[in-house]
Amino acid sequence: MPPEADRARRPRWLAAALLCLLPAPVLAQDGTLAQDGAPVPCAVTRIARVPLRDDGGYLSVPVSIAGRAAQGAYSLVVDTGAEGGLISGRVAEALGLLIDSGRRTVLYGTGGAGGMVPNVLIADLRLTTEDGQGLDLGPLSTPVGDLPGQPMITPPVAGLLGGDVLSHFDLEFDVAGGWLSLWRMRGDDGACHAAPAWHGAYDTVPLVRDGHRVAVGVELDGQALTALVDSGARSRILSTDAAARVGVSEDRLAVDPGGETSGVDGRTKWYHWHRFASLRIGNEVEHAPVLTVAPLRDRVDMLLGADWFARHNVWISYAGNRMFVRPARR
Repeated sequence: MPPEADRARRPRWLAAALLCLLPAPVLAQDGTLAQDGAPVPCAVTRIARVPLRDDGGYLSVPVSIAGRAAQGAYSLVVDTGAEGGLISGRVAEALGLLIDSGRRTVLYGTGGAGGMVPNVLIADLRLTTEDGQGLDLGPLSTPVGDLPGQPMITPPVAGLLGGDVLSHFDLEFDVAGGWLSLWRMRGDDGACHAAPAWHGAYDTVPLVRDGHRVAVGVELDGQALTALVDSGARSRILSTDAAARVGVSEDRLAVDPGGETSGVDGRTKWYHWHRFASLRIGNEVEHAPVLTVAPLRDRVDMLLGADWFARHNVWISYAGNRMFVRPARR
């Protein structure tokens, strides 16, 4: 057994999040939190604004790794559904990254546990921001593995940016606009529960957090379910067990179109596309949604993937355990 084995996994929830619409305080223009007309100190600072690409459901941001921005930058897939990050063996070898002899990681995917892999040390990982200054995220000890699929883009995808890094910030996804903003909230008591300074209506949905991952309560055809907020999944994926609880049997799924896929655990699985009656997330009801149905080795019932992010502005507040959502303005 190695000295220290990490589990870059997708943890299992024992309880579903309650779904409700909460009144949200409003962020004042001077950086304080105005609640009931009485401002209280609450600093909300945008740390960085980063170009965000959507290539067929792969949401990625440009980065430099080990100071290699000039020689050829890379991209990382933004994966809020992953407990930790990942870097491909090809990139680790090309950059000459050193093995972290004190750590190894068991990779977990939607199909369950994969093998144990080595970690490498990344002394310098930097997001490429709009102002050209960059945001330093290193140093990191990151497991080495290969992505089962990735877009052929420039700069090339080098791996995943997971919750171990992302949860240090509040994240604002504007997929339609092509931006990811990283915010930090601080109050006098060490906590700050401000809401976005968005104009117009939006939903406030409570989050259930376990480790670096977050989930929300949803309703599918009137059935209460728990959904992982997973920007690393290309689509919304419902577990076969949850589909059965909703009333969709394996025999019904067998006549639906589908195919075969695999995850970072290397396990292949069959999936089907099925049309349901309605899906409620927050105060929004979608009628006749088509969801991917596949086995999920996780106690969450479904994944809210990149296709859902692409149709909404999404603010994930790790600091306040809340998510703010509104339809995207294209």
